[in-house]
Amino acid sequence: MTRARGDMSQMMMDPFGTLRALRATGPLVELAETGGVGVMRYEEVRGLLTDGRLRANFTDFLRQFGVTSGPFFDWMAMSPLNHDGPHHLRWRALMSRTFTPRSVERLRPFLGRAAHELIDGFASGGACDFMAAFADAYPSLGLCELIGVPVEDRDRFRGWANTIGLGFSPLVGLHVAAVDEALTQLLGYTGELAAARRADPRDDLVSRLAVAAADDGWSDFEVRGFIAGLVFAGHETTKNQLGWTIAVLADHPAVWDAVARGAVAVADVVEEVLRFRSAVTGVGRTAAEPVQVGDDRLAPGDRVFLSIWSADHDERAFPHPEALDPAQSVEVPHVAFGHGAHHCLGAALARAELQEGLAALAARIGCPTIGEGAVWRPPLGITGPETLPIRFAPRAG
Repeated sequence: MTRARGDMSQMMMDPFGTLRALRATGPLVELAETGGVGVMRYEEVRGLLTDGRLRANFTDFLRQFGVTSGPFFDWMAMSPLNHDGPHHLRWRALMSRTFTPRSVERLRPFLGRAAHELIDGFASGGACDFMAAFADAYPSLGLCELIGVPVEDRDRFRGWANTIGLGFSPLVGLHVAAVDEALTQLLGYTGELAAARRADPRDDLVSRLAVAAADDGWSDFEVRGFIAGLVFAGHETTKNQLGWTIAVLADHPAVWDAVARGAVAVADVVEEVLRFRSAVTGVGRTAAEPVQVGDDRLAPGDRVFLSIWSADHDERAFPHPEALDPAQSVEVPHVAFGHGAHHCLGAALARAELQEGLAALAARIGCPTIGEGAVWRPPLGITGPETLPIRFAPRAG
């Protein structure tokens, strides 16, 4: 059957209008610039995220943009983002024993204190670049506390994670040398940290991971790679999601003030913002077998892009997809964290950070307004604001 063709230039100018038009044409669209197939509707995206006939393929993404070797390529080839089946299940079993919801819940008091300490640095001024003043620092503080990174090393972790984030963009080829260098330094550090914790275990994630991985027969390279993956994923996506949270709620002062008063559950607001504007725009897969999708069909070898942004704005799933209404994400689960075997392992930590961060911000400052000079990443891969100037009134008391 004839499919509509998605145009990258239109996506860049009007992503949600373009996605809405593509959803109306059918479940699958041709992606002209990449030669892949886009999946646009909620039901199909959610279903295909659990379909074992579609395989994780991040190295295919890198090859498409000219990266075929080097530290970043090798790291991603080993990553759970690039594996399915027994290898992936074995990794998730290891991580589930060490990266537990209980360990995240125990972190909440620290997250609350860390958020207020950062807000102390800008609340009285009435203006700041939110990304520099809060979003870039906050996620790494929680993650480093959970992992067990010494306080004096946490700024280095944040810098490495920011640079490695450039590898998850179609512009990766322009930045791969810097990404390789940052990753090499991070892997060296995480290897030393894992060795130290094996010799002298503490009550932190690295100690639990290092000991459990040794018992399960994982190599030292794999262990330091897993820790590095936690550092990157736990920083980059949450940093951008915090930026989206401020940008979205700046247009919804009643919701901001309701959070401050406790009139709406902060968890519900966070879930709706995740649906409305997630930092992750979509995920890639490769069809290993024929897959029927509605009246259309994926062929073996097809590169498939499952659009998270489009699925979470599908009129078939959400009654008012272009409105910010926390009840929508209570009724229908969004796919901002994925679904199925590759559902984000750090979702509990991200939710805790977003909830504690938003609660502290709403308590300390009035609803912000976005100033001039905001700079945004392209709406591809992981996206969000690079700079986000805001103005606000400090709250009394």
